[in-house]
Amino acid sequence: MGIAKAVQLISCLLLSLVSLLVGCSDSVATPSKPNIIFVFVDDWGYADVGFRNPAIKSPMFDELARTGVILDRHYVFKYCSPSRASLMSGRWPHHAHQWNIVPQTVDLGMNLNFTAMPAKLKQAGYSTHMIGKWHLGLKNEDYIPVNRGFDTMTGFLTGGEDHITQKTGCAIDFWTDKAPDPRNGTYDTYTYCAAIEQIFEHHDTSNPFFMYLS
Repeated sequence: MGIAKAVQLISCLLLSLVSLLVGCSDSVATPSKPNIIFVFVDDWGYADVGFRNPAIKSPMFDELARTGVILDRHYVFKYCSPSRASLMSGRWPHHAHQWNIVPQTVDLGMNLNFTAMPAKLKQAGYSTHMIGKWHLGLKNEDYIPVNRGFDTMTGFLTGGEDHITQKTGCAIDFWTDKAPDPRNGTYDTYTYCAAIEQIFEHHDTSNPFFMYLS
């Protein structure tokens, strides 16, 4: 997920949360554990946000930084897929059997012997949802998000796609859970916003949720 798409999705996310709270203010239960929203952004440089670089206009991220915590000693790999593997597994990428390029013809991906973060969160009572880019294996169904601990998934499995046609090479790579999503030809962000809204509409607010926007 690039920076522009991240800004659009966070805007959609905040609007959906506000709508949920306003529409259900008298009946929303408070979960005993915090809800978790993790936004994973590809190709984001250190100085690509306003709170580090006044030449950049990013008021939403600046406000999140102002009201939250800035991890200023946090490092990631220069490629997206190894960083994703470390986040999901808690291990170094070479331990997780994860390289940046995942050939579709070989059995590569995040090590199936590891319990991924969403699976651990499910054990703790969370509902778990993924929206966006996976890039952690697709050779067989064992590797895909809904078999690594996510209750739902809307997005693509490879390392990149056309965000309008959803094509990767000559194939369409766009999925809902285990099945191809027929909404190819629709700008990704619109589909992702619809998925976010649906998740919130059906979420039991007495239980915590984990949402991975990638």
